[in-house]
Amino acid sequence: MRFPIRGTVGVMVSVAMAAVLLAACGGSDETTGASQTEAAAGGGGETVKIKMGDFFFAPKNATAKAGKTTIEAPNEGAVEHELVLFKTNKNPAKLPTEANGGVDEEKLDQEAEEAGEIADVEAGESKSEEFTLTPGNYVMFCNVPGHYAQGMYGTVKVTK
Repeated sequence: MRFPIRGTVGVMVSVAMAAVLLAACGGSDETTGASQTEAAAGGGGETVKIKMGDFFFAPKNATAKAGKTTIEAPNEGAVEHELVLFKTNKNPAKLPTEANGGVDEEKLDQEAEEAGEIADVEAGESKSEEFTLTPGNYVMFCNVPGHYAQGMYGTVKVTK
């Protein structure tokens, strides 16, 4: 049976129904990058989306839960980027650097614990990697020559 909906009331009812349907589909928390739908599902770990651009991460300060975490890293920039992740309490703007301005990963590895990386993400492409994260603070940075020096770094806070 069809019920005709007309006029202002019809439009209001249609908008309300659309809002309810969209809200039920989940969504992304741009502050943390965590997908609410995937995080609530449990069992398979969490997925965190960290966008890369010229020369930034969004969000710059992400959060994740401890355990298996998949980081999705779409490159929305015009050049290749990467996401390198180290567990440390260091300020991401004050990491040890090499003469070319990039992060000295060998020196940082003596002071921190490397969690892994998502390497060689071409412009317009996306890559993901699964990490096993323990609670604590992490720094992320792009170590393509010149990118760290241009401010392409941030943090990931991992909670229980």
